[in-house]
Amino acid sequence: MAVLGLSALFGAAIAVSMAVGAIAWRRRHEAVGFVTIGLIAAGAAWWSAMSLVPLLTQNPQAVWISLAAAYPGVFLLVVGWWATARTLADRFWTLSRRTGLALLCEPLVCGVALLTNPWHHLFIVRLQPTDLDGALAAVFGPLFWLHAVYCYALVLYSAVTIFRTFIRATHRYRGYLLAVLSAAPSATINVVAAGSGGRLIDLTAVGFAVGAPVMYWVVKSQSVTAVAPVAHHKLFQTMDDLVIVLDPNGRIIDHNPAAAEVLIQMPAADPSTPRGTAVSAELADLVVRGPGDYVVTGTGRSGIDLSIRITALHDRRGNPAGLVMVARDITEQNRQRQAVEQANERLRQQLVTIEGLRETLVDQASRDYLTGLYNRRHLMTELSRIAASGEHFAVALLDIDFFKQINDRYGHKAGDDVLIRVAGLLQAATYPGELAARYGGEEFALLLRETSSRDAARRIDVLRHLIETSPMRAADADITVTFSAGVALSTQVTGHLDALVHEADQALYTAKANGRNRVEISVNAPDAADLHQEDRSRPR
Repeated sequence: MAVLGLSALFGAAIAVSMAVGAIAWRRRHEAVGFVTIGLIAAGAAWWSAMSLVPLLTQNPQAVWISLAAAYPGVFLLVVGWWATARTLADRFWTLSRRTGLALLCEPLVCGVALLTNPWHHLFIVRLQPTDLDGALAAVFGPLFWLHAVYCYALVLYSAVTIFRTFIRATHRYRGYLLAVLSAAPSATINVVAAGSGGRLIDLTAVGFAVGAPVMYWVVKSQSVTAVAPVAHHKLFQTMDDLVIVLDPNGRIIDHNPAAAEVLIQMPAADPSTPRGTAVSAELADLVVRGPGDYVVTGTGRSGIDLSIRITALHDRRGNPAGLVMVARDITEQNRQRQAVEQANERLRQQLVTIEGLRETLVDQASRDYLTGLYNRRHLMTELSRIAASGEHFAVALLDIDFFKQINDRYGHKAGDDVLIRVAGLLQAATYPGELAARYGGEEFALLLRETSSRDAARRIDVLRHLIETSPMRAADADITVTFSAGVALSTQVTGHLDALVHEADQALYTAKANGRNRVEISVNAPDAADLHQEDRSRPR
């Protein structure tokens, strides 16, 4: 009856383990935890199946083969338990090739020992009947106990790993770990059975078969692998930012590889510095200044720039426990920023140059090429601007007398020299804000601001006298130059500026008609009569 009950128990363990293993394996791509649970379930199912054989037959050869064949299941179960512990402790854990090869060593040695056991009997000494209707059980030798020590060391290490994670975990995650730890006591059943001297049947596989559904349920319903803590050490080692941990005296306690690459480039600090003696001289000052945000440029031999944040550490009693220095390499960021600033500065300079060229072109377009005076178009623009402001001004048109004769007698080069000389004298005679322009050919124009027609005519007459009495040297000859001028006042007209220029032109025509080398004011000017009377009484 006992054999029948145990057979049913092993059969149920096989069915449960196979079901859990199949379901977990189908979800292996969702999380590593499902893979490890699949290994545990597969190992429990195989071990349970092999443990069922001694209950069904008392053939020594069949029992011995089943005992030897059970160890691949033992291997899967133990390794699955160890992998589950690693997965729960670190969500990013994956099995490396080196670790996988190391885990294969013991099963291979165990397999060789089992295959050669008929010659040395160091793994299984003999088979003997138990009290369960004579079912055969093994009496184990020293090699088995070495195997058992290895397996239980691995299981114990896994349990300690989970327990340490349990201590550091959040309240929610502790519940998941407690459910997993509850499956560990089943492993002790094997110790009792193995140490019974062959009087009991090993029920360890049944214990793990019961634990497998519990672990699967935890992973499935609570997403344990999603909330599994990240291994702080792995994060610390893989961070791109520089992390340096200092004790209260400023000595380096720990640092990550990224920090090591920078620290090795820096000279050591001055030993006389009370704090920061173990950090670089470039960082020692920051350590002394304490917590805060800093930027250090040109650090180390490679001249990198660092953005540094220093945070204070305290123990449970609130006492200073050291400092954490977290630094980020901002060299490339600063380089790009400086490149943008330099590009902006070059662009600004180019814009200044372009604006200067534009102003030069505008000025050149508004000036007479020969004399350098403003041209007629610019004159009219200025007249319009000043007229719009409501300011009073006078316009004088000047024409060099007998200029064609100068060209014919002395040549066009001499004529150009005369034009340039007259233009220079006209420009010198203007006040700030006034304007001298070449109106066309040998004709010039003056814009005189805030003046009466009388004062404007007098200024032009003084200029006429100056030019007449200052012979101009050209073509190896002293040429006497005179001009005739007409003056008009802005108050004379209320319409278009062309009317004002026409008034000045009419006055110029009058000056030419009256014998040239004189200044005439427009007859419509307010003080024209007084000026004409004064002019007639002046001795010539």
